[in-house]
Amino acid sequence: MKVRVRLCGESQGECEKLRKHFLKKHPQLIMAKPRKGSNPKYSGKQKWFSYGDYEFGKVRRRRND
Repeated sequence: MKVRVRLCGESQGECEKLRKHFLKKHPQLIMAKPRKGSNPKYSGKQKWFSYGDYEFGKVRRRRND
């Protein structure tokens, strides 16, 4: 069973720091690097997001940290 995960932060550094923390603590988790939001509704005040998924009972292999 997989669960989708989304981290949201005010800055890229904030989002990356939490992403790295989760990846160290949970080997079942895979997450992409943070990217800036692109919704035109929030133009000028975009947040940063990192998406991934958590697979129960399976240690995931990462290409890089």
